[in-house]
Amino acid sequence: MFRIPERGRHITQEPQIIATQLVGAPLATFRRRTIAIAIDTVLFGLLMGALFLGLTAWSFHRADPTLIPRMRAMAEPATETTEAQQDKVLADFHYQVLQRCPEAYPREVAQSIRNRDMAAIAAYFSRYNTVISLGNGKTRTIENEDGTNQMIVGMDLLMGRFSGLLGWGGLFVAWFTLWLLVTRGRSPGKLLLRLKVIRLDGKRVRLWDCFSRSAGYSASAATLMLGFLEAIWHPNRQAIHDKIAGTVVVRG
Repeated sequence: MFRIPERGRHITQEPQIIATQLVGAPLATFRRRTIAIAIDTVLFGLLMGALFLGLTAWSFHRADPTLIPRMRAMAEPATETTEAQQDKVLADFHYQVLQRCPEAYPREVAQSIRNRDMAAIAAYFSRYNTVISLGNGKTRTIENEDGTNQMIVGMDLLMGRFSGLLGWGGLFVAWFTLWLLVTRGRSPGKLLLRLKVIRLDGKRVRLWDCFSRSAGYSASAATLMLGFLEAIWHPNRQAIHDKIAGTVVVRG
């Protein structure tokens, strides 16, 4: 049964319990912390982008094993494909996207895709400059007043009906939680810069510590990034996510 720890039963003078052996330990500078989190963010983006593309291609292959080979053949200059064959490939591709993401296209073109009417599909897209970007939520198309079409690609293109279970934010939190837990307080960027996350009470970082610190990044970002900047003037260089988890970042 869950019990409230002794320290959570009464008002105390000290907001934090700091282990005596940690007093005097060298703190990580704000610059090194900034470089470390920048490395982590770039690495996360690259790996998640590769994962997204790879798993999406795999899911399309499962639905139609011939689609990707046909698209690859169409893109190769040495391979001769007729206009009708190209239209068939593109129509099949749009149809798969529509089946997986019902809100990906406006109603005007969605029916044409269901009918595999490539002439109507091409006529629709010829009226707009389409911009594709990643985002949370469902895959959807936004028609802008300036004549551009913005398709926001969501997790449903990858996970279909299960996309609501996990978004980019969930993957971000899971990524940093696992790294901190497995390496006992180090992310890839912190490993490169020889930094480490430790608990103020001197105990080993546990799953809940790693999760709360990783999830706390959203709180630091939600304050117009002031939550990160707080590490500049705080006596122990704690950002908001450090305060949430009761951690500090040290050198070594």
